Amino acid sequence: MTACVQDFGCRPFHGGRRVFGGRRMFALMDADGDGTISLQEFQASHERIFKAMDSNKDGKVTLEEMQTFIHGNR
Repeated sequence: MTACVQDFGCRPFHGGRRVFGGRRMFALMDADGDGTISLQEFQASHERIFKAMDSNKDGKVTLEEMQTFIHGNR
């Protein structure tokens, strides 16, 4: 698994860190394509990121899991 949620189109940046592409991320969060992001769309996209960080699938994210996700050390 990569350090980024596949759907969000992350790209490498300084020292192997990952950054989320603004326009692409917006388009992927805007699930209904109406040009705005509703609270429901925002929460759904962040839930996908949370699940990607939760490497042991216990429903909690530790500092180590978050750092591993951010730095791409999986």
